Amino acid sequence: MTAGDTSSWFVVYSDTGRAALATATPQERGAVLKFEAQLADTPHRLGELYPDRVGGLYTALLDVDGRPAWTSVLYRIDEARREVLIVALVSGP
Repeated sequence: MTAGDTSSWFVVYSDTGRAALATATPQERGAVLKFEAQLADTPHRLGELYPDRVGGLYTALLDVDGRPAWTSVLYRIDEARREVLIVALVSGP
């Protein structure tokens, strides 16, 4: 990627990510889809790098209905493919 490159990234879901999106509440689903659009523009600036064993896993805590919620998105960035893989959604109480 060059400094002037403004093309969007591809955002895809793992099987686990798709299953979580399918079972999310309507409010959570809306927040995740909004976040997905933001990921396509700037995936490196949205989440925090999570210290996992494999490396490269990011986590982002979402706002749901305009308030912070216990809904997190875990994702990986594949630089070579310009792809963001949403691995999982984690919802709390």
